Amino acid sequence: MNPGQIPGPAGPDPLHWALDGVRLIEASAGTGKTYAICALYLRLLIESELGVERILVVTFTRAATAELRSRIRSRLAELLAHLDGTAPSVDPLVLGLATLGSPGEGGEARIARLREALQRFDEAAIFTIHGYCQRALAETPFAAGLPFALELVEDDEALRAEVTRDFWRRTLSEDDTLSALAPLFETQGDSPERWAALLGRVMARPLARLCWPSAEPGAAERPSAEALGDALQAARRAWGEDGKEVLATLDEGRTGLNRSTYSDAAIEAAVAGWRALLAAADPLAVVGPDKARLELLTTSVLQIRTNKGKSTPQHPFFDAAEGLLALRGRHAAWAEGRRLALLRRFIEEAAVELRRRKLERRVIAFDDILRNIHDALASGRQPWLAGALRQRYPVALIDEFQDTDPLQFDIFRRIYGATERSRRGRLLLVGDPKQAIYSFRNADLYAYLDAREATDARYTLAHNQRSDAGLIRACNALFETNPEAFVLPGLRFAPVALGVRPRQPFVDDGAPMRSPLCVWWAPQGEDGAPLPHRDLMQRAARATAAEIARLLRDAATGRVTIGARALAAADIAVLVKTHRQGARMREALSTFGIGSVELSQSSVYHSAEAEELERVLLAVAEPSRVPLLLAACATVLMGAVAGDLEALGQDDVRLAERMARFAELRELWLTRGVGVALRHWMVQDEVSARLLRAADGERRLTNLLHLVELLHEAAATRPAPDALLRWFAARRGESGKGEAAQLRLESDRNLVRIVTIHRSKGLEYGVVFCPFLFDGRSQSPQEGGLRIYHEPGSVTGDESGTENPTHQVMIDFRPEAAEDDAIKARLREARDAEEVRLIYVALTRAVHRCYVVAGFYGRPTRSGLSVHESTRSPLNWLVAGAGSAPREWRERRLDPEQVSSAWCAFAERVGSDLSLVELPVGSPDGGSWSGMPDPVRCLNARRLTHPVPSGWRIGSFSALQHGAQREEAARDRDARAAGWPPPAAVASLSEPADADDFLDFPRGTWAGECLHAVFERIEFAQPSGHAKAIDAALAAYPMRGEADRKPVPPARLRRMLESMLTDVLATELVPDAAAPLRLSSLPAERCAVELGFHLPAAGLTATALNDWLLRHGYVTPRLVFGGLSGYLKGYIDLVFEHAGRYYVLDWKSNHLGFALEDYAPARLEEAMQAHGYHLQHLLYGLALHRHLVRTLPGYDYRRDFGGAFYLFVRGVRPRWIVDGRPAGVWFHRAPENVMASLDRLIAGREAG
Repeated sequence: MNPGQIPGPAGPDPLHWALDGVRLIEASAGTGKTYAICALYLRLLIESELGVERILVVTFTRAATAELRSRIRSRLAELLAHLDGTAPSVDPLVLGLATLGSPGEGGEARIARLREALQRFDEAAIFTIHGYCQRALAETPFAAGLPFALELVEDDEALRAEVTRDFWRRTLSEDDTLSALAPLFETQGDSPERWAALLGRVMARPLARLCWPSAEPGAAERPSAEALGDALQAARRAWGEDGKEVLATLDEGRTGLNRSTYSDAAIEAAVAGWRALLAAADPLAVVGPDKARLELLTTSVLQIRTNKGKSTPQHPFFDAAEGLLALRGRHAAWAEGRRLALLRRFIEEAAVELRRRKLERRVIAFDDILRNIHDALASGRQPWLAGALRQRYPVALIDEFQDTDPLQFDIFRRIYGATERSRRGRLLLVGDPKQAIYSFRNADLYAYLDAREATDARYTLAHNQRSDAGLIRACNALFETNPEAFVLPGLRFAPVALGVRPRQPFVDDGAPMRSPLCVWWAPQGEDGAPLPHRDLMQRAARATAAEIARLLRDAATGRVTIGARALAAADIAVLVKTHRQGARMREALSTFGIGSVELSQSSVYHSAEAEELERVLLAVAEPSRVPLLLAACATVLMGAVAGDLEALGQDDVRLAERMARFAELRELWLTRGVGVALRHWMVQDEVSARLLRAADGERRLTNLLHLVELLHEAAATRPAPDALLRWFAARRGESGKGEAAQLRLESDRNLVRIVTIHRSKGLEYGVVFCPFLFDGRSQSPQEGGLRIYHEPGSVTGDESGTENPTHQVMIDFRPEAAEDDAIKARLREARDAEEVRLIYVALTRAVHRCYVVAGFYGRPTRSGLSVHESTRSPLNWLVAGAGSAPREWRERRLDPEQVSSAWCAFAERVGSDLSLVELPVGSPDGGSWSGMPDPVRCLNARRLTHPVPSGWRIGSFSALQHGAQREEAARDRDARAAGWPPPAAVASLSEPADADDFLDFPRGTWAGECLHAVFERIEFAQPSGHAKAIDAALAAYPMRGEADRKPVPPARLRRMLESMLTDVLATELVPDAAAPLRLSSLPAERCAVELGFHLPAAGLTATALNDWLLRHGYVTPRLVFGGLSGYLKGYIDLVFEHAGRYYVLDWKSNHLGFALEDYAPARLEEAMQAHGYHLQHLLYGLALHRHLVRTLPGYDYRRDFGGAFYLFVRGVRPRWIVDGRPAGVWFHRAPENVMASLDRLIAGREAG
């Protein structure tokens, strides 16, 4: 093609297209898609006499829906103003529409009808796909068999997680074999969270075909424990003393082995791995290097890697190693088979259970709406439904159809397709397959291609109304050079012509090259080799920033203009694929003094601020946990550096103050909500000011405020900290497809835009930079362990007998699929095709000029830098791939000179519309841009210089204690404390013989929660209900794996809890009393569980309380908290009456050791002092004392008040007695005068 020519239009004008049947309108980038939709909509209004409520327009996002509604309304108003003479128009579209009308209708009638349409436009049926299906169900409520008054939720993630956790808990507790495999599942990344995500991905593709292994492995395929143990012992014997003989043998024979395979590093890794495996107690232990490294020391691999004519090293260990690895491989294959069988059962059962729970709870998610309407249409049970929906909306116009999926297309095919009784309805599909870039949202280009084959006619918008003529010619040439540019069969590029829309002239008098498409070629390094990938990324970013600085400097002097005005920073966009690339560009721009803002479709939950805010929230939820506190302080949000953290850890006073501040935030969270707590924290710690000091401070602060808003909204249904934290963690682990979570624009100032290519679709910018399109790195073709691809060749038809070829979506779980060449080729083809479409979207955003970096880079390999990844990049495929099939191109080892020559020939052919020059150095020596807008002078409130008295509030033991204690005691729940028991005590302990002894019960916060949940549910004197109570507690508090522990199978947890209950209830708490006390003898009516209280407190200070405790002989960590005027709130685990006296009792799960002496009275007193429990039992006792004073007639403290029991239940058992007293049982009854003094202190009637 001659560079000076632009091809003519393809297809007639939208005002003259036939609108009957199924029509496809393909709109290349910049060709006026929205303009055409407006034209089609107004034609339908004019010609069909349909009202706005009967013309269905569907698009895929709320933002696009709002824009379409606004644009169509404006066009309708403009047309009406032209027709009635109030504002004559010269717009060709309006003039063309003015000539149209329905047969027999006069001008006045037409104007009246259009005026009514404008007045009723709020009723226009312009919806998202979910919105349309929701209305379809609402208008035909019996079609889907759903109950009325369903609550609509955006997604069902929380319910999916619940179903998944229940399945794991039930399955692993019922099957000992699966329970034993749980640790293996965990090492492979399996978890309830991951399986819930897999379930979501499968359910998002309801028409997909699932491929599973043909059969579940039998028990015979599993090697026995004895065989594995024998193989490990044989390998140990053959290894000998530290493997010296084996290594000597290998060293002698290395000259005959392949050098690259048996390099020094490879042998070192293999030897280290074998040493670790042979030292392990478990023959299935996971060791550092991968299986291939361990196999280097096996006979078969040594034979394969022996050079021709050389001898293979021989040693008994090589045979023993081969035998052990073979057994490990058999076990791994058996375990994977069991895992996949379990996963299949889960997918099948969970989908059914999820639907059942939704019906039970009367909720419905967005994706359910589509599935329900499709099921109603496809089942055949309501043959009238399609006709009813078509009658309601006789014509449908589907925008962005390239982003459809098989389910969505099948819905419209069934509604508007031909039937035995009727012809096709009117269905207009608008899209551009070259811009299908949302596969991560389940968009399926193959559904579009299948639909295209089923249409009655295809039209093309072929006039580019966006870009300058030279840029159009250059882009046409780029995508025409390779006939198979878009990789997929049936997806061909059609050149576009210059549209009639007026363009402002772009002038750049300061540019050495003035081509519309400027290609910067990657230079070589000083050694003549390609630049390493990292270096080229940095240089591309630096060159881009330098050129932007040059453009803005010249614009300030009038040398770079768009029409009559200077080029502005907001006219410039840098397009990137990832946030990491965006961050690199932001840093480079700031080096040149250029401000920028970022637009992305990424989720705010995936931002660095989300990770850091989660750390802060964890510390607020448990302010006594020092590791969590320090982790929060180490965030950028809080600004502590290494020295600050070290000083904080060594200064008890400062640490206590910090704990008290976090405890205060927790109280705010519990009493006034997480939004108030976080806003208070941001002010208290000056978070906004700290963030804004950074170069990307506006971006960070915007993310933080966005997250606070989302947390506040979520807390409406999840007010408890644990529940909200679980929700937040789940959001951070999701793919983040919701519009509400998309990153927001941090500033509307005149700044350079950094935009992800996905977000840029539909936008345009005067000057566009694409600095990283040269990257040929392959992304993993798998999605969360799934292999999702398309099988061609199946055939579908409608009821009229018309058949159309389709592509079947496959979700493949088979292990062998990972090695199937055909499947791997399909996955790679789909990925490469989308990469090319991303390039197309990026290059077509520009109006006047586009800069692209192309060329080669090196990746380090054993033999040096390799350029093969970069030579096969999608960008090079467009220019140098002609004549090669896509698969052949991917597998060839291309000569860089061949690719360079192709680029030179391409540049020569395109001529002045394209310049090919070396990538500039991008040195700041060229000057930065000083045109950043002046900061707005802010008016600030005057700083308060004197303290404000503490207001009325509700405190608790936890709030008081968090200011003094360093480890876990959150919400009156005991847990394992750091450094407890003391190291000296641990050294002498011996493990109990019973594997299910409660001494082995997991430790930490979860243990306390689970233990209390058990005791809250049981009746002491009714042992028949204990098992049910234990199951309910484990269901309410499922064990969470942490970094330093693995989950314990539920069956074993249950046995441990049963053993503990038997011991605790049978132990005599006061053996020498006149009325022996066993909890098993207490009836339910004499017990009160989790008794809440509010103690009025007046002017209580930490100093007064510390002095009081010291004066009365109670040793506790020093308290630091703000003054309290209000109430002290708390919950007593158990209040009971025995022999006429009333007692408080608190359950403690603290692990003090493994031996009897670790739970002796002296050790219990140490724990009481270390954790501040003396204050706790005194407050509990005071609450009970005040209650009895008011409710028990004739109450006498000495006669009626029994005292406080603290049961450290790990050590409570009938046979464990120390000096005549039961181990693990701590008891104290405060003297009457002490209790009276505390009463006066709390009430504000006594000084400390």
